[in-house]
Amino acid sequence: MKLLSRAKLAFLLIAFAVFASGCSSSRPYTLGALKTEDPDREPIPEPREIEQNFYWDRVDLTVFHQLKKPLNLAWTGRKAGALVGIGDGETQADNVNAFDEPPRSSWWTPRHYYRPMTAEELAIGPNTDGRTEAGPDTSGTWTIWRGKSVGAASGFFIQDARGVRYLLKFDKPSYPELASSAEVISTKILHAAGYHVPENTIAHVHPEQIEIGEGATVQDGNDRRPMRPDDVTSVLEGQPRRDDGKVRVMASRFVDGHVLGPWNFRGRRDDDPNDRVRHQDRRELRGLRVISAWLNDTDRRAANTLAVYTDERYIKHYVQDMSSTLGANTGSPHRPIHGQAYMIDHRLIPQALVSFGLFRFPWWEYDPSAAFPSVGYWRSDVFRPDEWVPTYPNPAFEKLTRRDAFWGSKIVTAFSDDDLAAIVQTAEMSNPEAEAYLLRVLQERRDKTGRYWFRRIAPLDRFRVSQDSGSALRLAFDDLAVERGMEMADAVAYRYTIRHDGTKLDHGMVSERSVGLRVGEKTINEWLDEQNLTNPDHRVVRVDLAPEYRSGDDVLRPSEVQVFVYLPATPTRPLDVASVFSRDDIDPHAPRVVGLRRK
Repeated sequence: MKLLSRAKLAFLLIAFAVFASGCSSSRPYTLGALKTEDPDREPIPEPREIEQNFYWDRVDLTVFHQLKKPLNLAWTGRKAGALVGIGDGETQADNVNAFDEPPRSSWWTPRHYYRPMTAEELAIGPNTDGRTEAGPDTSGTWTIWRGKSVGAASGFFIQDARGVRYLLKFDKPSYPELASSAEVISTKILHAAGYHVPENTIAHVHPEQIEIGEGATVQDGNDRRPMRPDDVTSVLEGQPRRDDGKVRVMASRFVDGHVLGPWNFRGRRDDDPNDRVRHQDRRELRGLRVISAWLNDTDRRAANTLAVYTDERYIKHYVQDMSSTLGANTGSPHRPIHGQAYMIDHRLIPQALVSFGLFRFPWWEYDPSAAFPSVGYWRSDVFRPDEWVPTYPNPAFEKLTRRDAFWGSKIVTAFSDDDLAAIVQTAEMSNPEAEAYLLRVLQERRDKTGRYWFRRIAPLDRFRVSQDSGSALRLAFDDLAVERGMEMADAVAYRYTIRHDGTKLDHGMVSERSVGLRVGEKTINEWLDEQNLTNPDHRVVRVDLAPEYRSGDDVLRPSEVQVFVYLPATPTRPLDVASVFSRDDIDPHAPRVVGLRRK
């Protein structure tokens, strides 16, 4: 015990010396306008194009990135502190506002969770012409101007009769519809989750409509040469044909703007003045790990991103290439290890070495067979939301905190069964049983994601101030676990404490999802008036909320949420708005929630 106490003391001294300069005393609320827009779309000079060696990127992330972490004093200090019981080893995202939300930016925009989309809107997704059946013009000729040479899927770059350019990807004949279905479904989901994605659609074309354009080339070894008819034939032969002779293809429309190359999940871009937050510290990139785990998006790395200089003269950040999601690993099914461990996993190698090869990893026992050729290896029973990892380490995913995970989970669980069915239908799968199986596993993985993370951080959100029938003010909120069927609604209660500047004003337990803002028989507003408190900062109270979920004799108590409520001296109608992105033109005299802090 003495040794442990000395270790804690030593760590505290080191931590103070290392981190004192980084401490902040900023208040956890704002009485002004909430930051819902990131000013990262200001016009800038056109940055340079970046070419990245993706083979080196894999080696760097797998080996050198892992070796450098222990040499980082801040990283080592946090991990050592967590080991001796000081702190949790987490550092929070840098780009969140007083409501613990990321603002709209060149990286992400609030969509389905914040403003529920209709089934039709979900099915349309990012399609530029607002139609579910968007894609290349199939009435005319598709002209190949370049053969695809990067990535595992075969295909061409084409221009349709309208002059619109697309990348075409074909499924492997042995796994028809596999990669194309996964790509279209995951594209629609990621768009609804708020990410910028290309327009990816299913199209059918007759081989005779495809012609080689003048100057078209294809990669042949280390060189490029003029494309020949047999290059086209080799891709199309074996492709299943419909009765009308047409073959299925996934068409990815070129995005508008000048493509600069990929963006990274760490660091900042030195030639972009708008790029102020390290990428690994962005909430939307950390939280993407939870969404990627749900979709089994195992190849989510820099190689599958796109930085685009727009006509508005800023860099827009895209997520692309979703062909290694769901049960697909590009053209073939995933293998059981995918999502379970890194390709070279430094966390697991010691176990194998210590056991002299006797240790057996769990996925060695999993049945690797695909349920359907068009679905691939896609399971929910072996899915562990907290243990999921991509094939190669991702610096932003590695920094996931419980608060990041809650953000990702509330987006994942915002998709209802009907929402997902509408999206899955856009993949145009020919086998109804395969489609039903894919959808069921997607729903089951969604539910496992919500149940896991909502049990580790209080799933309360959408806080707002409302008025009851007697005009008394109440703090209302949503319980995402109850509303989405993750916990039993008749076995939940909410413990609350209302505080003002350290003074406890009221406490208790309620079963409804709202708390009266009172001090005994008085309203808190009346109590604040009696104290002659007129300074706006002195009229902010803190409500601590902690849910309790009962199941028989078992009681689950996730962490607490601290909600800050402003009660002005001359109040007007309360701001009863659930979405933080709908708080435009706020009345400064409206009683309202002004911040929150998740513990």
